[in-house]
Amino acid sequence: MPENSWRESDSFNDLPPISALLADLSELVEPDEDPDPHVYGTENRRRRAAIALTAIWSGTIALHFMAWSYWFVAGLTTLVGIHAVRILFARPLPPAKPLDNIQPASLPVVSILVAAKNEETVIERLVTTLCSLDYPASQYELWVIDDNSTDGTSTLLKQLAQQYKQLRVFHRPLGSAGGKSGALNQVLPLTRGEVIAVFDADAQITPDLFRRVLPLFERTDLGAVQVRKQIANVSGNLWIQGQVAEMALDSFWQEQRIAIGGIGELRGNGQFVRRTALER
Repeated sequence: MPENSWRESDSFNDLPPISALLADLSELVEPDEDPDPHVYGTENRRRRAAIALTAIWSGTIALHFMAWSYWFVAGLTTLVGIHAVRILFARPLPPAKPLDNIQPASLPVVSILVAAKNEETVIERLVTTLCSLDYPASQYELWVIDDNSTDGTSTLLKQLAQQYKQLRVFHRPLGSAGGKSGALNQVLPLTRGEVIAVFDADAQITPDLFRRVLPLFERTDLGAVQVRKQIANVSGNLWIQGQVAEMALDSFWQEQRIAIGGIGELRGNGQFVRRTALER
């Protein structure tokens, strides 16, 4: 009878030792010798994630061995509940009065950033809308970053740049990393705006958006504004209806958090950020 009950061809004798696998893993997590200057905060992500998960699981397991763990969880739940009630019944801030009959020279300069990759079907509509805002053309610029598109986005942007003087097109070189954030960071030093606005390529906005949002920046302690997002093609589809409800609830909670002195979140589409806040 053979020593093993399985065929030798199916054995694991040829697998490399675990030390070799760990050595390969250590090579993968080593930081790049020459990191991309347009990708920020990505160093040691695996290590930070491992530390965070270890801390969470260690704390969870430790609670099972502590005599006072029940009271700790009960107290924490009570504090969270009180905070939730405060958020629920807080009075939201009143909307700012829209800009009206103000001299263009006194208005802030706005730089609009749009990262586009294979957005041929929607980019023309967005550029046309953003270049036709109810806002002085001399007080804003539109930067569209073509992130190595393989469709007709690049050609279309070249044509649009000849029609609209506010439009600036930046073509990222092949191999550029960082995705959307990398594209935005790469173009940011080229902008001149006091306020930086970011939109997705498929965004649909109203012409008076700037006149409604920018008055909020008269508050010197305000660093950023996130406008409320809605789905344009609402239909009877159950999944879309669910997303509509989710976005409405999220907008409500964000508004209430700000009402009690908390910090709202920026979602990368429809966000306005003061330049000085970015440079701190």
